[in-house]
Amino acid sequence: MDGTLLDSEGLSSEATDFGVHTITGRHLTEEENRSLTGKPVKKVLEEWFPDKSNSIYEAGIGYYRSRIGDISSYPGVKNLLDNLRTKYRMAIVTSTHREQAIEILSRVGLLDYFSFIIGQDDTIMNKPDPEPVLLALNRLGVSREDCIFVGDQPYDIIAAHEAGLIAAAATWGSGIKEVLELYHPDYFLKRPEELLDLLRSLH
Repeated sequence: MDGTLLDSEGLSSEATDFGVHTITGRHLTEEENRSLTGKPVKKVLEEWFPDKSNSIYEAGIGYYRSRIGDISSYPGVKNLLDNLRTKYRMAIVTSTHREQAIEILSRVGLLDYFSFIIGQDDTIMNKPDPEPVLLALNRLGVSREDCIFVGDQPYDIIAAHEAGLIAAAATWGSGIKEVLELYHPDYFLKRPEELLDLLRSLH
């Protein structure tokens, strides 16, 4: 979702940094910011700031919610989904809490494209563990061979491969090709519409 469908990673980083600075008085380092991308923020904060993680998270969420109207989908995403919905069932697996994901997708007009959302709170393990991907696969009622996973972060590629799915790396948003190459996705997508060409070639 974030960084693939929605141009939201920048706001997420800002919000987390705001929370950290509000509670601890310091800002996140560039390395810390990078390492947060694609991960469940609350769980990472619990590791980094065991005694202050809840306060940091709540401050960050407050900032995020105040700016949620700034989030938009990437150019070409809505057109892609319009084309996909006529032939495919789609679901979202995200490290964001499900209710928050539903709220954001509803605001940007993308919610109705998806059969359901698997959020951070729906499984014990999160990406890169395959558990949320396997849950989505089960709910969709399709075989591994009939499903493709599209994501922009290494954790997406790892989780997809661990679940036995084809992994397509999206590089039109937050995904960096040079980083994703290290995790050997099956395909690279430079623009959303390239997914349509890929699916045609796989049939």
